[in-house]
Amino acid sequence: MVLLIAAVCFAALCFNGLCAQTQASAKTPAKSAVNLTELMSDSGMNVSKMNFSLYVLPQLSVAQTVKFNPPKPGWKLKHIVILGSDGWNSTHKELPVQDVFAVEVRDENLNLLYQYADTQVDYFTSPTGIKMAAIDVPDVTVNGPFYIGFYGRGVVGVAAELNKTTGNSFYYLRDAMTLAKGTVPPYGNVTLPVNWIIRAYGA
Repeated sequence: MVLLIAAVCFAALCFNGLCAQTQASAKTPAKSAVNLTELMSDSGMNVSKMNFSLYVLPQLSVAQTVKFNPPKPGWKLKHIVILGSDGWNSTHKELPVQDVFAVEVRDENLNLLYQYADTQVDYFTSPTGIKMAAIDVPDVTVNGPFYIGFYGRGVVGVAAELNKTTGNSFYYLRDAMTLAKGTVPPYGNVTLPVNWIIRAYGA
């Protein structure tokens, strides 16, 4: 497992080198915020003030995953918001290549509650190079801590906050059905904990 995570982090660094200077300009879509509770497991700072980089994972069975604690039993997840990019922006002459991403919602015991897949263009392709993507989900009822996992499948990088980490970001290794801490190695073998910028909205 250690070797797998090392390989994942190394691949992430390759994308990070291209995207580290990207600044977030998009805001959370208004429909995701109206009369809903926002759950965050990152620092909670405005993304325009965050120190973050983008990390893409090439492995199809590894998800960038965040743990959330709902405010009450029976809370219903309605929207998932992810800050990410497929690397395309308005300076590219060619249109972006379409590929598939996936999201999963799992309960505290990692049992699958919901899964969704779609092409990335409508969600993560932006002239500015990065986007707050809102993914609508049917009401998913949670009665305790839950996880949202994102499979970028080598196409979409998720924003990773590099300071003020909360310990709630992980890699979910689907084949092993286990979690590993969300870290990246910025230099050599030194690992750095991160917050994946994935947020949940519900009521």
